[in-house]
Amino acid sequence: MVFEKVLSTINKHNLIESGDKIVIGISGGPDSVCLLHILSRLKDKLNIELYAAHLNHQIRGIEAQKDALYVSEICDEMGITYFLKSIDVPKYCKDNSLSIEEGARKLRYEMFFELKESIKADKIAIAHNMNDQDENVLMRMMRGTGLQGLKGIDYIRDDVIIRPILGIERDEIEAYCEQYSLN
Repeated sequence: MVFEKVLSTINKHNLIESGDKIVIGISGGPDSVCLLHILSRLKDKLNIELYAAHLNHQIRGIEAQKDALYVSEICDEMGITYFLKSIDVPKYCKDNSLSIEEGARKLRYEMFFELKESIKADKIAIAHNMNDQDENVLMRMMRGTGLQGLKGIDYIRDDVIIRPILGIERDEIEAYCEQYSLN
């Protein structure tokens, strides 16, 4: 069911074209692992090349190290080339007067775009889901957004950032991960 929904979303929003090289942002959590697994299953059908990118923010100590190890293991199992990077995000945020969330997001996207350029990729896939969408709209409403802000997160931004699981709820993602024994 989740697999079919994602394929339908990809087709409906023209997220992926045959021959695309795609960088997948992967934290090691259920959302990004689900996205990685689904795109891996679609690799041959859609004629795409996949690359995974993981950033250790150096916020969670040994747990972050375990995430990076898990990402490398799952990518190896799926035959996906992966890139791991570690940045002292708390220091960067302090030095640049940014919140941890803001600084981490900025550095993550910088890494995605650097990788996109270096391997000549076409797209960057991010694992935002329907729950993120709901939260985003609610936050914007609380800040007093206009009509543009109420539309939420786009499935595709600037013809580069794609969000193939945006229409999937978190509980569906967790069920998918359980079904395929994905930690």
